[in-house]
Amino acid sequence: MAVVTEFCPPYRTGFYEMLADKYEVRIFFCNSKESWRAYGDFDYSELSGYLFRDRYKITPTVFTHLYRFDPDVIVGAPVEGFGGQSSFLYARATNTPFVLWTGEWHLPLTTLRTVTFPLIRRIYMESDAIAVYGPHISDYLVDLGVEEDKISIAWNTVDTGQFSTFNQDRVADLRKEWGIPDDASVALFVGRLVKEKGVKYLLDAYKTARAVSEKPTYLLIVGDGDQRTELTEQVDDDHDVIFTGYINNELLPEYYALADVFVLPSVVTAEFREPWGLVINEAMSSGTAVITTGQVGASCIIDEGKNGFVVPERNEAALADRLAEIFENPTMASEMGVQAKKDSKLYDYERMLDGFDEAVQTAVVRSKNNG
Repeated sequence: MAVVTEFCPPYRTGFYEMLADKYEVRIFFCNSKESWRAYGDFDYSELSGYLFRDRYKITPTVFTHLYRFDPDVIVGAPVEGFGGQSSFLYARATNTPFVLWTGEWHLPLTTLRTVTFPLIRRIYMESDAIAVYGPHISDYLVDLGVEEDKISIAWNTVDTGQFSTFNQDRVADLRKEWGIPDDASVALFVGRLVKEKGVKYLLDAYKTARAVSEKPTYLLIVGDGDQRTELTEQVDDDHDVIFTGYINNELLPEYYALADVFVLPSVVTAEFREPWGLVINEAMSSGTAVITTGQVGASCIIDEGKNGFVVPERNEAALADRLAEIFENPTMASEMGVQAKKDSKLYDYERMLDGFDEAVQTAVVRSKNNG
């Protein structure tokens, strides 16, 4: 098997290692990101190329590498990247079974994406099989006219074991470090501080929830981005809203454990719709209740009122109501966290691999039948 993709983020390493245990696989990376050089115990190649536009890197040597490797099946991802597009073209030219691996459920309104959409649509229609992050993407593809029986759900996930254990002493130290009283309720956001994450709506909702709370509350904003200055100005000098800056992934379990609730308030923009939101998997694995919007892919694993809540995007009042409910009901928050941790185990690398296996088998059979 050849997997042709863009980057190797830390959350993919464990899955690629599991994939390598089952298949003779080589991963071809068509792009690079300094903070995402998380390569593990699997066979891979970094391909050279040149940046065409923004993050779209063209690596023409992929064709030579695929020819030399001569795979029995090709997995290409993402559909909008050169890796997914070039591997599809190679597969069609060589009659090799092809699996598209995609998390997209929204067409960004950019010039590049509009121009390349005819090719993207062709990839959707002519792929032998498609492995998707969740049912929301399956629904999107079916609406585009893709055959439902060639779509397999390879649930998007992280190394759940990494976040299910944490150092309790370190959690206590974090409270002291950030000046959070032991009796305070804590809401947490982890992610990039950019407009599509909807943090400004969280800040306003938190102010409303804090005003009606009978106990001290805090909001931790973990991450960095081009909206940080604007967001810090939005909260003025509120001492209970804390911007930590970027926190290394290995240190996040204690932050999730510190929180009563994790919030991912992402919104749809012309360029973006949250494909999944793996921070939700991380929070749930840590035993933390979740509030998110319906525009987050991972909202499909939220069991309303059991392990978290789903609210409409940009609806500060609805988000504030749910935050206040969590703040005022610590027992409920704890019970939701316990359920979240239990439910997170349903979405692990093994289940992700099961979806991949199904997609590979579908691709091989359909390719053979199509001659």
